[in-house]
Amino acid sequence: MTKRQFLLLLALLVLSSGIVTGGQDPFPRLQGPYLGQKPPGMTPVPFAPGIITTDADEGSSGFALKGTAFLFQKFLQGRCHTYITRLTGGIWTAPELIPFWESMDDNGDFAFSSDDKTLLYQVKTNKDGLLLSDVWKVEILADGWGGRTPLPAPVNTSEDNESYASDTARGDIYFFSNRRGGKGRFDLYICPSKDGTPGDAVNLETLNTEFNEWDPFIAPDGRYLLFCSTKPGGLGGDDIYIAFRGADGQWGPPRNMGAAVNSAGSENRPYVTRDGKYFFFTSTRNGNRDTFWVRAEYLDRFKR
Repeated sequence: MTKRQFLLLLALLVLSSGIVTGGQDPFPRLQGPYLGQKPPGMTPVPFAPGIITTDADEGSSGFALKGTAFLFQKFLQGRCHTYITRLTGGIWTAPELIPFWESMDDNGDFAFSSDDKTLLYQVKTNKDGLLLSDVWKVEILADGWGGRTPLPAPVNTSEDNESYASDTARGDIYFFSNRRGGKGRFDLYICPSKDGTPGDAVNLETLNTEFNEWDPFIAPDGRYLLFCSTKPGGLGGDDIYIAFRGADGQWGPPRNMGAAVNSAGSENRPYVTRDGKYFFFTSTRNGNRDTFWVRAEYLDRFKR
């Protein structure tokens, strides 16, 4: 048995043993939108406790194809495993490893594109002896996956790290990178769409600091940007902030999303579901990194 076959068998055994499903074996019968979970109110709560939110650390997650597919990540034995469950015949299927999970096992942060079907995800690549991250894309199909390809330059570079891309409906791509010339170790960037292709990368100088900014999630219409920062004045290691675009097209001052979202721990991987109903993020406030959700109207309280 090869090493790859052994690791795949191990991951399948972990899944079947109930670690992913919080000790429940087999996977519970889940019906209805959002894995059949009771919708949250205006206070963030763990998503699908005992099923998605478990004793294992979670990573990125996201719904696609009009809410009929859900991807989520578990960190098991130091490796990131990415799973998919689909709403089929009114029932959510038992989670399965996506076929290219090993290309994401170092971290593999992802977000779904505004088209509701394209996965934008991080891949670590060996470039001249350096292990660097690029953003790749793949279309999720009703019964499988399309071809996988890296995003072109100037999103990806040959000597820097790029990750956590999201886009607007018009094709502007937001991401974070440690490329040369930035203000901090990691900065937020945008590649504005030019005739359907990414234009030159622009540093979001008014939002970046000398510290770390990462995990940008742009609203499909571009009216707000969620992101994380380690700058002083927050509640913990990295906090989630929101900035709204003004009538002049410029970003207003970023606002910390407060103690209901942020904590003395670490909060990151923010996104809003494509139907605009729920805001998701991860937090270590309870020890493990867990997945939380809240009604998206929560964001409106930060408008000026």
